[in-house]
Amino acid sequence: MRAFAAFALALAVFVSASSAQTQAPTAPGDAFSGKFFGAETIVSPAVAVQQHQALSAALNALAPQRPGVRDAYIVSLGGWSDHVFEQEAKSAADVLAQRFNAKGRTIVLTNGQGAANRAFPAATPTHFAATLGRLSQVMDRDEDILILYMTSHGNPDGSFAINEVGRFQYNLSPAYLKAALDQVGVKHRLIVISSCFSGAFVPLLMNDTTIIFTAAAHNRQSFGCQPERDWTYFGDAFINQTLRGGAPLAEAFEQAKVKITEWEVRDKFEPSWPIGSVGVKTQPIQQAMDRVN
Repeated sequence: MRAFAAFALALAVFVSASSAQTQAPTAPGDAFSGKFFGAETIVSPAVAVQQHQALSAALNALAPQRPGVRDAYIVSLGGWSDHVFEQEAKSAADVLAQRFNAKGRTIVLTNGQGAANRAFPAATPTHFAATLGRLSQVMDRDEDILILYMTSHGNPDGSFAINEVGRFQYNLSPAYLKAALDQVGVKHRLIVISSCFSGAFVPLLMNDTTIIFTAAAHNRQSFGCQPERDWTYFGDAFINQTLRGGAPLAEAFEQAKVKITEWEVRDKFEPSWPIGSVGVKTQPIQQAMDRVN
């Protein structure tokens, strides 16, 4: 276990925080009472206002919902400050926006290479929550589709790691994500999570009108997260190859699982066992792909 270094100027510390390599119980559960778990240093006024302006510009640029049209809105989050996660978040947003005709309705949040080289608004807890809050104002909650793509390291307790080196470290629990999405209230949801142990999100997020695909079972690691890569194994197989190639959602996931198994056998890795759930009333999501409107 690696404890956080003490931050002299901490904005928030919910409990004592840990890194993505923390050894926690492997069973799924909510260790954080439904909250983000972590700490953040205060940034300079110049950085703070730049980030506020970047997020405001992105949220204000979202195209409005069109009555009578089932619009898709995409949030793609790269949670860790390595190239692979920023590149995957950006590229996944591009592929999903093309398949769902969501140009102008896509937000990318990443922690990139850190504040000095930021291409997108930071993937902080507040920015993530504000993005979901803005979508609840813009979208038709009964008609439209919310697509959430998340890529980062994951913790053995099932939480999703959000990190910028030297500035903040948070872990997003499945319970928090469920509560946040329930508050947004969008009925039709496609959720894709590329991280170790991400199957812990499935039991809490699955329902009749939600599709959720994850890179690994709740007690399994996923692979391909070396900083220099452009895609994780899961993102490459599911988004870059099968979805980009035109496969329907459920078929793309099944094809991706086959590819991932081949790569894991080749590299002598333990199987990650990607898992998912397709709700019985998710036809509107699947039918929205490749539609011109």
